[in-house]
Amino acid sequence: MSEIMKGTKAELELVDAEPGARKPVLHRDERGLVSAEWVLGIVAAAALAGVLLAIVTSGPVEESLVKVVLDIIGRLTGLLK
Repeated sequence: MSEIMKGTKAELELVDAEPGARKPVLHRDERGLVSAEWVLGIVAAAALAGVLLAIVTSGPVEESLVKVVLDIIGRLTGLLK
């Protein structure tokens, strides 16, 4: 009673099996999982970007960032003179 598995992930069959032997359950092909993982990663990155945008554009944080940028620009222009 020699059973040999033959086929791909998407399709398996028994070769040289007894008549009436049960075939194994077909396995789904997992090639689409990579795409699904990329979609979840992109959605998570977009959500994080939205949260960061909301934080940065809030009143106190925006004022602090503008002060820092203007201070840096002022120091750079002072060095160029």
